[in-house]
Amino acid sequence: MPGYRSAVFALVALTLEGSLVWAQDANPVEVTPYVAFGSAAASPVGVAVTFPVTPTLSVETDVAYRQGEGDIHALSSSISLLYFLPRVGQSMPYVAGGIGLAQYGSPVFSSSGPPIGTQSRVALTVNAGGGVKMPMTEKLDLRSDARWFKSFGREGSEQFRVAHGIAFDVGKR
Repeated sequence: MPGYRSAVFALVALTLEGSLVWAQDANPVEVTPYVAFGSAAASPVGVAVTFPVTPTLSVETDVAYRQGEGDIHALSSSISLLYFLPRVGQSMPYVAGGIGLAQYGSPVFSSSGPPIGTQSRVALTVNAGGGVKMPMTEKLDLRSDARWFKSFGREGSEQFRVAHGIAFDVGKR
């Protein structure tokens, strides 16, 4: 029985490895620096790195920056799944959802009175949304993305962000 499990595990691992290599040949890793606008506390700049898993499914990591409460330099990071829908002309629409961590400023109070400072804290976040990629050249795509973010910290909040960036392929031959 242990030999059977090992064989099944090896078969699954080799199949996944082969599909990942095939997906990377067809769709290389993309790096997308972006600027965004949105609700208060939404990050205005960041970079997303997208790793293809299959022709229609990708994993995206995202790191963003914003000037936070109390002049903290707040970073956020998330990992999301992107599911690409059927093409509409040359455009590639997708839906996205994921989880992450976001830094925020929490006020520090003295025994009485107004806040005397800000303490940096980290909250768990979820995101959902979608976007579209439009090819510009063989290695460049214009990308627009709209996402809703929900933070689950001591002071949970919601943000909405629309980001625009240029995606470029890394490692395409």
